[in-house]
Amino acid sequence: MLSLDGGGIRGLISARVLERLERLVSEEAGQERRIADCFHLLSGTSTGGLLALALSLADPGRAERPRWSAAELAELYLIDGPRIFGDRLHQLLSLGGWIRPKHSPGGLESALEKRLGEARLRDALRELLISSYDMREPGPHFFKRWRAREDPSRDAAMVEVGLATSAAPTYFPSYGLAERALVDGGVFVANPTVAAVVEALKRRDEEPHSLATEELLVVSVGTGAHELAQPQRKVRRWGRLGWVWPREGNAALVSTFLDGQSDAAHHWAEILLNHEPGRAVADRHKMGRGPRYWRFQVPLERSRGLDDASAPSLAELEQAAGRLLAERESDLRRLARRLARFDALPAEPAL
Repeated sequence: MLSLDGGGIRGLISARVLERLERLVSEEAGQERRIADCFHLLSGTSTGGLLALALSLADPGRAERPRWSAAELAELYLIDGPRIFGDRLHQLLSLGGWIRPKHSPGGLESALEKRLGEARLRDALRELLISSYDMREPGPHFFKRWRAREDPSRDAAMVEVGLATSAAPTYFPSYGLAERALVDGGVFVANPTVAAVVEALKRRDEEPHSLATEELLVVSVGTGAHELAQPQRKVRRWGRLGWVWPREGNAALVSTFLDGQSDAAHHWAEILLNHEPGRAVADRHKMGRGPRYWRFQVPLERSRGLDDASAPSLAELEQAAGRLLAERESDLRRLARRLARFDALPAEPAL
């Protein structure tokens, strides 16, 4: 299983990690391999959900092959990012997101239509688990390929799924679908690793089912982290404005629930998949290094807004991705050797 974090424009880091992994797997296999050739299930939140959708899209000219490589999807951030987040007039009229969503969804919708076309959730080459949150119910809402194939009422256009999973509160408007009011799944599952593990363990009918944790292999990719420490003397004074006022790019409240959930999911996945009962828990710097759970995350030198698609921001994200790839090259090669053992998956695989 592949799990991709949310993080807005910082998804560029995830795209670069996947690009390198794709290249290494192809070298090990002696033939071109795409990410969708290596995993049964792709899970994602927000920007990670967009990557998961695109990576699982079939090539119209080769129905059983993925349309996009990870390298090609980096353009979503480098080329389309400034367009998605660059409507200055809309930002001005929204007072920077204080009185209405900061960005119009038009730029994002155009970028998704260009890459996903008219494909639907049921058309994906691999199982998908894409998160969102339904404000109408209210409660978590997951888009699942296997459910879309069982029940047409659960199917949706991939573009619609992308708009729903990335409708981050204050950044984009909620997305209405079948009377639902859907917002970014990052409000509860910024790192969807544990959600993906649970879905695998729940399987009872389709093969493979009745799985145990030792039968799982999970690769989790983050979008960079810059956790800003705040002293008690400041935090204790914060009211509503204090919690939502931007600090180094993001509001403290947003950073808290994104970073907190992501860190917790990382710890839980380590215990579920890598930890041996009775032994001491691995040092935090050694977590996510196999054998069944792999996590690729990099600290950022400074905090950048989730919608900061400026040239300096993109350059810093590229540098961060470069650091991560250099530091974890040996781990990526080890993982690539394991993934290369798989033959190209059939067009309609079970999880």
